[in-house]
Amino acid sequence: MSMEDFPISPHSRSDQIGRESIEAEVRALMEEGALNHGWIVAGANGAGKATLAYRIARGVLAPADLKSPQTFDISTESQAFKLIAAGAHPDLFVAERSWNEKTSKYQTEITVETIRRLISFLNRTPAFGGYRVAIIDIADDLNRNAANALLKVLEEPPAKTLLLLLAEAPGRLIATIRSRCRRIDLRPVPDEKIMRWLVDINAVLEDDAAVIAQFARGRPGYALRVATSDGASAISLANMFLNAAMGNTDLGKITQALSGKQSDEKWGIFQNVILETLSDTARKLAQGIAPPFDFKTENPATVLSAWEAILALISRGDALNIDRSQLIDAMAHDLRAEISES
Repeated sequence: MSMEDFPISPHSRSDQIGRESIEAEVRALMEEGALNHGWIVAGANGAGKATLAYRIARGVLAPADLKSPQTFDISTESQAFKLIAAGAHPDLFVAERSWNEKTSKYQTEITVETIRRLISFLNRTPAFGGYRVAIIDIADDLNRNAANALLKVLEEPPAKTLLLLLAEAPGRLIATIRSRCRRIDLRPVPDEKIMRWLVDINAVLEDDAAVIAQFARGRPGYALRVATSDGASAISLANMFLNAAMGNTDLGKITQALSGKQSDEKWGIFQNVILETLSDTARKLAQGIAPPFDFKTENPATVLSAWEAILALISRGDALNIDRSQLIDAMAHDLRAEISES
């Protein structure tokens, strides 16, 4: 299944799993008229932060369209849903890193200019007479000046405004921003629940869903992205690579499967699986827990060094557009070298 066949973008998805108790809590505050003006939605990449934020935004902007007093479920036929899905709702502002036309890349941070536009938006009269909602995606990317400008809004917010700050590392936000916001933590969703959801929405077949759910580590949004990118195959190739690299066996089938532009999405997942397996192994070795992969070492520092070496290779390979077969060979060599030194 391709991305084009399935809606995975948070602003156009209607459903979410594993966040029922959170939605019930926020809905109760909304019904009581006690909704905080600032929220930090914290969670790992792919945990569903943006999906939850857009669900809350729809409900706050179109409360009459909500289906239940316990959730933010709303009809996909509602005006608010359609406008937000099209990126055209006049009372929703999304602050994110800007696209640089000269470099054809996104900027590395959210700048103060973007937050000034957000402030101007919040001070306007709402087009539909209700709330104005701003989503900062993600707040980790705010530079110092942007963070300070945002703080002023959080300290003295205009009436009927809601700010949703998405954060993968909320501890990196300045303390005064954290103190002005209520926090939502998105915990891992059980593998079984993610697997059943992927099958129920016809994203993948059950066997692949089980593989993807296990790798997703409780992140339903990430699981969906993997499912729509031939992720089960990429996970299998990454596991083959780790076994081949440690056994010093042929990598030909792996490099062949990952060659060509048509394998770009699979290639990205392949890299992520290797890096996450290494980091997860190092973390569990440090905790005295059985790791997900046996690198024939009990030293977490050794595995962490291998992670750093592979990450550096991947970064250099992307920057220099190194041939993937050469890069895969180099990754295997560095992995063996780091582990053998332990």
